[in-house]
Amino acid sequence: MENPSHDAASSPGSTRAERQARADWLVTELGRLAAAADNPVQQADLRRTADGLVRLAIAFRS
Repeated sequence: MENPSHDAASSPGSTRAERQARADWLVTELGRLAAAADNPVQQADLRRTADGLVRLAIAFRS
């Protein structure tokens, strides 16, 4: 689970597109982990986390 833009995440001057790309990557990765999880509780937790991240991103855009 390597984020290709990890170095950009720590830079204070990252652009909106870079932040969006990182959020998209994280949501995708959480979805992938949820799909691969054998434990239904862990699956639900990962999906809920991804959903919360999406809601947070939408709130920041408003």
